[in-house]
Amino acid sequence: MAFIVNSSPGAGLRFEASNTLTDIKAALEWAAGLSRRGMRLIRIRDTDTGRIFDERQLREEIKRLQGAA
Repeated sequence: MAFIVNSSPGAGLRFEASNTLTDIKAALEWAAGLSRRGMRLIRIRDTDTGRIFDERQLREEIKRLQGAA
């Protein structure tokens, strides 16, 4: 499973390239770091399913997956 995390910068902030991570929790941590640095419109795409999440939705997906295990 791979997750592509990307975002749009806020006004006056530098652009950060997207990052691909193989772990869902690592993808969430990367998204949270982008948020702390002022990035906005953060999206995480699951390359296996094509589903696109924002940070909140990915947290919910992690909880759902942990409940299924």
